[in-house]
Amino acid sequence: MKSFSLLCLSLLASTSSALPATSTSAAPAQSTACGTIVNDPDTYVFNASLAYECLTSVPFNPAVATRFLAYYNDTLQFQSTLAYLRNPPTSYQQPGVDLLLGLQNLQDGINNGIFPNQYEFEAALQTLLYATHDAHVNLFAGILSAFTFASPYDIVSLSIDGIQLPKVYFAFDLFESKYFTTYQPSAIKTINGVNATTYLMEFASKNSIGTLEKNADWNQLMLSAALDIQGYFDVFSGGATFYPGDTITTVLENGTTYTDNFQAVYNDPGPTGPLETGGDFYNFFVLGFYPASFNESDDSTGSSSVVPSATATATSTVVSSAAATPSNWNNTAYPDTPDVVQTDLGTYGGGYISGYFLNSTSISVLSIPSFDEYDAALNTFQSTISDFITRSKAAGLQKVVIDLQQNTGGQPLLAIDTFKQFFPNIDPFDGSRMRAHPSADVMGNTITGYFQSLNTTDEDYYALIGDEWVATDLINANTNQNFTSWAEFFGPHLYNGDNFTTVQRYNLSSILFDDAATNTNFSFAVYGYGANPAPANASPPWAAEDIVLLSDGICDSSCALFMEMMHHEAGVRVVAAGGLPTTGPMQAPSGSRGASDYDVSILDANIDFAQQILQSDNSPEQNFLPNRTTAMDVFVTYADINLRDQVRRNETIPLQFAYEAADCRIFYTPKTIYNYTALWQYTADAIWSTPSLCVQGSTGFATTGTNTTDFVGPSSSSAGARTNISDYLAALNSSSISSLTYLNDGLEDGFALQRYKNTVVTSCTIESAAACTGGTICDSGVCKLECVVGNAKCAGGQPCQARSNAGVSVGSQALLKGVCPVSNSKVTTKTSPGPLVD
Repeated sequence: MKSFSLLCLSLLASTSSALPATSTSAAPAQSTACGTIVNDPDTYVFNASLAYECLTSVPFNPAVATRFLAYYNDTLQFQSTLAYLRNPPTSYQQPGVDLLLGLQNLQDGINNGIFPNQYEFEAALQTLLYATHDAHVNLFAGILSAFTFASPYDIVSLSIDGIQLPKVYFAFDLFESKYFTTYQPSAIKTINGVNATTYLMEFASKNSIGTLEKNADWNQLMLSAALDIQGYFDVFSGGATFYPGDTITTVLENGTTYTDNFQAVYNDPGPTGPLETGGDFYNFFVLGFYPASFNESDDSTGSSSVVPSATATATSTVVSSAAATPSNWNNTAYPDTPDVVQTDLGTYGGGYISGYFLNSTSISVLSIPSFDEYDAALNTFQSTISDFITRSKAAGLQKVVIDLQQNTGGQPLLAIDTFKQFFPNIDPFDGSRMRAHPSADVMGNTITGYFQSLNTTDEDYYALIGDEWVATDLINANTNQNFTSWAEFFGPHLYNGDNFTTVQRYNLSSILFDDAATNTNFSFAVYGYGANPAPANASPPWAAEDIVLLSDGICDSSCALFMEMMHHEAGVRVVAAGGLPTTGPMQAPSGSRGASDYDVSILDANIDFAQQILQSDNSPEQNFLPNRTTAMDVFVTYADINLRDQVRRNETIPLQFAYEAADCRIFYTPKTIYNYTALWQYTADAIWSTPSLCVQGSTGFATTGTNTTDFVGPSSSSAGARTNISDYLAALNSSSISSLTYLNDGLEDGFALQRYKNTVVTSCTIESAAACTGGTICDSGVCKLECVVGNAKCAGGQPCQARSNAGVSVGSQALLKGVCPVSNSKVTTKTSPGPLVD
C-alpha cells in the first residue's frame, strides 16, 4: 500500500508546480451538487443537469492525469489490434483510429491547459477508447464511472409489416396499444429539433460501445427483452456515458410533443463517507480515498445506499440460498413455461439457458443470452445444453433456432463446449495470437522460463497453468503440438507493419488447463476432449442446414467465438435482426471478435511477477516497464484490453476487421418485438420456407460454408475514415486554471483510507452478517459489495449480480440493486510471489 503522506506530498507538489500563482480575489462558491446526489438516501435517479453540475465541478489535476496517461500508454502496447485500427481493411465498417497518437494528443492537451475540469479530460479519453469499437477495451475509473445518462422514455425500432422500413416509437405506445392491435401509435419524427434517425445515429456514434457497424450501434439504443432479463439498460435509456443535455423534446408524426428532463443514474459504489464538493468527488472517484471522517466499521456513514446496511436485520441484508428456484424469465416476451431450464434461471439467479419446443412446426429453440457463468453454474450450463439436445431429439423436433440476442460473451470454454455438443465431429480451430512487442517478450520469456523450472508437485505449477505468459501449455497451430519454448511462441511474424506471435490454440485435452481457464472451484472439462470425451464416431444431432442462429448483432467475445465455429466451421446459417432503418445486409456477430478480454489488473500482476523474478536474478531487464503500482495514482474499478486477436486458419488479418454478413436480415415488427415465440417462428420461416421475409438486399453476402473470409466488404461511408481525437480537443476552450485552486482544496484533506475493492473472500452467515464491513453484505455465505445493476462494472469486469428491485424506474425499466462477485468466489492461495491466473 502506498504511503498516503507521500501521495499527498506528491499531489501538492505537482499541483503547485502545474498551476500559476493564486489570485487574492475571493474564491467562487463551490458547487454542492455532488453532495446533493451522494447523500440522498431515497433515489439513484436525478436530473441530468444536476449530475452534469457535479461532474463539471470536479477539479482537474494535470500531474495525476499525466502519470495515468504514461501508465495507460504502456498498457495499450499490449492491445493486439493497434496496427489494424490505424490502417484497417475496407471490410471494417467503422472509422480507423491511432490509439497511441490519440494518447499523445491528450497529453498535448494537458500541456496546453485545455481541460477546465476532470469531466472534460475523462470524456476526451473515453471518446478515444470508444473509437476502437472494441468491447474488450474498457476503462471503468474516475468520475464518469459514477453516472450513466438516460432518456426518460424507452424506444423501439419497428417495421409495420417486416417489409417497410422501420420507424422509431415510444415503447410505452407499443405496450399500451397491445402491440399495435388496439390503436396505431405515431412514430417519432424529431428529437430536439433534429430528424429522429439522424439524432439517434449521432447519439449511438458517441455512446454505443464496442460494436463493429452502425446497425449494431443502433440496436444498442433500443429496448430489448433479451437485455431486460439480464437486468441491464439499453444505451438510450440508462446506459449513455456522456451528458446528453438538460432536456429532450420529442415530436411525433401526428404533432404530439413531449418535453422532459434527461436523467442520470448514480452508480452508487456503497458507503462513501460525507462527500460534498467536487474536490471530495475527485478524492473518492479518481484517487480512491475515503474522507478522514469515514468510519470503516459503520457502513451507514454518509451512505446513499437504499438497501439496508449489513448491520440491519439479517432478513433484509442476507441473500438466502433457500429462496424459491425460478423456472422462467418472468418476462412477457418469453413463454411462461420453458421445456428445458437451467437451474437457478432468472434475473436474480445464476442460470441463463432455457429451451422451448414449437411442436406445431417441429422447431426447438435454445435461448443463450450469455456465456458468463462461474463455479457450479458452468456444469449446469453444460448439462442443460445436453438435456436440450436429448429432449428435443426425443420429441422428434426437426429443426433448431439458437437465440443469441444480447449475448455479450463470457467463458470461451463454454462456447467451445456448446459447439462440440452440436458438432462433436469437428475440432474447431480457435486460433489466436498476441502483439509481439519488447515488453511482452521479456514477460513471456521470464514467466515461461520460471514455469519450466517447476515440477508438477509445485503449487506454483498449478497456479500458472493457463497464464497468458506460459507458452508451453499451448498448442502451436502450425504443428498441433505444444510449444517447446517461449521463443517458438513469440516469433515474431510481421503483418500490416506490426509484429505478432505464432498462432496458438487452446490445449483442451488438459484438464488442468480447463480448470485454470474457467477459474473455478468445480471440475469442468470441455465435451469431446480429455476427461470428457465424446462417444466414438459421434455425429451431430442435427445437420448444419437444420440449425439457424438468431442475433441482433450484439454478440461479443465468447458469443462471437461460438458463432464463428457454428457459422464458419460447421456451416450453420445466421439471421440478424433489427438495425438501421435501411435495406441491405447486416453483420452478426458485430461485437468484439477478439480472443482474450484481458483484465489490466491481471496484466499488472504478471508484470510485477516477472519483475520480481528478474530482480532475484539481478537481470538488467528487471525494469523493462515502470513499476505498475507506483506509476498509478488513479483508482480503477476495472480496465481491460484485447490481448489476443482471433484469426482463421491460414489468415493473417484479425476477424475483428472482417465483414461477417448474416445469411438473412429481418426487421422487428410489433408482433415479434416482445413475443419471442413469434420472433423465433419468423426467423425459421425466413430461412426455411419464406425467404421473402428477409430484408431487401440482405442476402447473398454471407460466406457460409465457403471457407473464405470477406476482407473487402460492401461499400461503407466509414471506409478510409479516421477518428482524430485532436479534432475533438480543438473544440475545448482553454481552461481558467487559476480558479481550480479553490476547487482543489479537497486534495489537501485527510483522505487516508483507500477504497474497498472486495477482492478477498470473507465468509459469513446470517448470524454473523455484521462481520461484513466496508459496504459489503452477506450474500450466499460471502461478504460482497453492494452495487447498482445497469451498466456499472465490478472489479474484475464482472457485472453487478441482481438481487432486488431498488424501488425506482428508469423509463419502463426497474432499477435493480445487487452485489459484486468476489474473484468469481474462487478461494485460491499461492505461496510464492506472483499472479493468480484469472
